[in-house]
Amino acid sequence: MFARLNGFDRSLTDNFMHLESEMERLFEVAGLRGLHHAAKHSVQPQMHIGSTPEQVDIYLPVAGIDPKAVNISLERNQMTISGQRDVEKSDSAKLVKKERFDGEFRYQINLPDDVDQEKVEASYEQGVLHVKIARREAAKPRQITIQ
Repeated sequence: MFARLNGFDRSLTDNFMHLESEMERLFEVAGLRGLHHAAKHSVQPQMHIGSTPEQVDIYLPVAGIDPKAVNISLERNQMTISGQRDVEKSDSAKLVKKERFDGEFRYQINLPDDVDQEKVEASYEQGVLHVKIARREAAKPRQITIQ
């Protein structure tokens, strides 16, 4: 199977589709088809985390979700962001393609040791949740002047 992946007789997309079908077959043979199907079809919003000397920024697109329905908690240096999106579904229409996530989502983010847990801000603008966690003053780099 893997020797064919390196060949040029099929497109890269065809190779990945073949690999996916082989993975599905292996999960089915092992009796784990339900687990693979659930993992393959569970979609969550894509998160971005940025870090500067002053703060850690977390961006999470949650368009269509009421910001009050998103839960953010911080315990020690682990932040949890969770929520749920309920998408209306028509009983009469057949779903042809699904790219929007629905259902519950939950992220657990390990933060650096130097964040200040008392200085956390969360805002929501144009469908994007932005969480800012400041770093402790003592942890920020500083310039030493030679006298």
